[in-house]
Amino acid sequence: MHRTLSASPTPRQPVAAQRRRALLITGGSGPERRGSLASAVDVAAALEQLGVDTTVCDLDNLDRALLDEHDLAFLAIHGWYGEDGKLQGLLELAALPYNGSGVAASAVAMHKPLCNRVAAEAGLAVPRWLVLTPQQDAAELLERFGGRVFVKPASGGGSLDAGVVDIVDELRARCDAAAAQGIELLACEHIAGIDVSVGIVECDGAPRVLPELATRHDAAFYDYAVKHDASRRRHECPSRLDGAVAQSLREQALRMYRALGCRGYMRADFIVDAAGRGWFLEVNTLPGLSRAGNLATMAAAAGWTYSELIDHILATIPPRSTHYRP
Repeated sequence: MHRTLSASPTPRQPVAAQRRRALLITGGSGPERRGSLASAVDVAAALEQLGVDTTVCDLDNLDRALLDEHDLAFLAIHGWYGEDGKLQGLLELAALPYNGSGVAASAVAMHKPLCNRVAAEAGLAVPRWLVLTPQQDAAELLERFGGRVFVKPASGGGSLDAGVVDIVDELRARCDAAAAQGIELLACEHIAGIDVSVGIVECDGAPRVLPELATRHDAAFYDYAVKHDASRRRHECPSRLDGAVAQSLREQALRMYRALGCRGYMRADFIVDAAGRGWFLEVNTLPGLSRAGNLATMAAAAGWTYSELIDHILATIPPRSTHYRP
C-alpha cells in the first residue's frame, strides 16, 4: 500500500509562535457559506492550540481596520468571493499575507472553462465539455454526448446546482434558468466511476502530495447530499486503486498545482472510470479544512495530526514585513 508521506513532519517549533495575530475569515454570502463556517470552527480551535491570537470574522463584516490590526489572514472560506481571487486581491491591496493561492491561480481554478483548458494543456484527460447557451440545441447536445450530460455552474463548488441530465426538456430549462440569472453553465461528458481527491500541501517550500482519497457511493454522482451524509459514502485513504492508477493521479495533481501556479495547498478532484483511466474534474485552491474533511483525512493518512496540518499551512504564509507590495 503506497503512501506518499509515511511519517509525521520533522518536529519543529510551531510557526504559529512567530505570528501572533491572525484574522480568520469565514462565512460570506455565497452558497458555500455552511462549509466555510464548519471549517472555521475547527481551524480556530487548532490555531488556539498552536498559540495564535485569533479573531474570527465573517467576510460580510470585513473592514479595513481589521486588516490593519492583524499580521496575517487565515482563509477558511470557499466559493464565491472567497476562493475566486476577489478576496485575495483585497488582501494584496492591504498588504496582508494570507494562506492559499494568489489572485491569478484562484481565479483560473474557480472558473472551470479556463481551468479545463489549463488541464488539457498540461496533458490531463478532461471530459468533453462546452459552455451552455440558450441557443444551444439541447437534443443535439445530448445526442453528441451519448444521451447524458453532467451540468454544473462554471464557477462554483460543493456540487451545488449540479446534476446529471438525460432529458431534453430539463436541459433546456436549466439553460433558460441560468441565462435568466446571469449564471454560466458548463455541460460535460458524463463519466461514471470512482471519485478520487488528491491533496497537496507545501512543506519546507516544496509541494508534497498526500495519500489519495477515494469515495464510493451509490448516488448518480457525488452530490451535495452525499458529501454531507457520511452514511451514504465510503472513504478509502489511501485508496485501494491500482498502484499505477494512483501514482498517475498524484502526478497529475502535482502537474496542475504547478501549471496553475498554486501556493500553499490545494485539492484536485478526479473520477476513475471502469477502465482505470483518471479524468480531471476540478481544482480547489481553498479546500475545506474541517477535521472530518477530505484534506484532513488525507493528512491523517500521511501521519499528521490536524494541528500539524494547520501549522504547515501557516508556515506557507510570509511575515507581513516581507509581503509583496506593488
